[in-house]
Amino acid sequence: MAPAELTAPTSVPEAVSRAYRSGLEINISREDMAFIAGIYTYIDIQQVYSLESSDLEKVYQIVTDITRSNPESVPQRVISATERLHKNQLLIRIDGGGLSGRPLYDMTQLGKSIVKFLNETEKLTRQSLTIITSRIVSFLSDIRKALESSGSETFWTEKVQIPLEVIVGELLEAIEKRQRGLDLEQNEVRSQISDLLEQDWLQALESCEQLLTTTSDTLQELYRTILSENTAIKQGLSEIFEQADDHRQLKVLDTIDTIFHRLDQLEQWGKERVASWSQYYRRVNDFLQSIVRFDPNRELSRKMTEQLQTYTTAPWFMQIIRPYPFKTLKEINLTTEKQRVTRTLIDHGEAADNTDETSNRVLTELMADLKIRLDENKPIDLIELIEPYLEKYPVETVYPHIGTIIDLIIKESGQKPILTSKWEIVRDVEMQNLRVNDSKVNN
Repeated sequence: MAPAELTAPTSVPEAVSRAYRSGLEINISREDMAFIAGIYTYIDIQQVYSLESSDLEKVYQIVTDITRSNPESVPQRVISATERLHKNQLLIRIDGGGLSGRPLYDMTQLGKSIVKFLNETEKLTRQSLTIITSRIVSFLSDIRKALESSGSETFWTEKVQIPLEVIVGELLEAIEKRQRGLDLEQNEVRSQISDLLEQDWLQALESCEQLLTTTSDTLQELYRTILSENTAIKQGLSEIFEQADDHRQLKVLDTIDTIFHRLDQLEQWGKERVASWSQYYRRVNDFLQSIVRFDPNRELSRKMTEQLQTYTTAPWFMQIIRPYPFKTLKEINLTTEKQRVTRTLIDHGEAADNTDETSNRVLTELMADLKIRLDENKPIDLIELIEPYLEKYPVETVYPHIGTIIDLIIKESGQKPILTSKWEIVRDVEMQNLRVNDSKVNN
């Protein structure tokens, strides 16, 4: 590996390029996963620093018993499994490539990390979070006290930077590991709810509601604790940051910035988990209330399933009401920009009285004209009826009454009107016409 690649990548393209060039490909079966987990525990219990072929066979024999594989083929299968783990860089040979006369193996950091991830079952709780954050606050307090007595470069390195990087970093990592444990527990709760509903969803109501409420309360309490504890930690870091800034300790400043970022990520994690679980809580609770309680014996679900399964042999259809559409009128907007309106101030009371009087007169005349046509069984054409009034009166006095006239035409004629698909422009108003044929008028 080149010296430049000993440091962590500083950009996404660099990380992607470096990972691709490494040529690492991981393909692990359940059997190989069990094998590597057994090797890790074997090393830990036996306190050995290398594994011989006989050690690997002992572990693999247990894998064979668990998976109920053919025990007669263990020697050959352990060789194949060891080669796969070596190829996936989970095991490494430490015998100089066979120069020592017998193969010796050890686990790589990658293999150890995978097994550690599998073994991380501890979840994040309010108690564990409080204990860890209290230790962080205590370490920060010790650092602040130490800053009162010395300020040499060696002091800043050994008493400030290293404790911040190692001790505080490890404690924050412990919190992050417990985060993953809590995430796994939430997924387990969701699986439990699904299983309960599959078995007997009426009997599962109380259990599901209890699981939902318990997990929701846990997350809410945890998030409040995160916000409270982070405030104390950030306050201690800020005091150290100020002194480091005064002494131009750039490495310490960078370390504190990194810790601040991880604390912000912790808060964001809590916020997202609470929001995500709240959405899941609402969806499941709505399902329990509107579906399970509504159909406790699952009769509706059973009938729907049967209907869907037999649809090809006995098709069925759904009937819905589809009323005919009728758009009475639509104003034409020929301008894209609104022009500024200028007008002369007038007496609003007098203008309103005049408008109401004209509007009432228009409605009276329209209704009288329509009544004559209905009484004489004459053909009724909406545009023909409305157009003279649009020519004679302002649009704003005719427009409000068109809906009333349409309603009267439909009710009084006693028949379904004929709609035209073409829209016509009548005095700057675009209208869809409506006609009633005289041969279909009911006396």
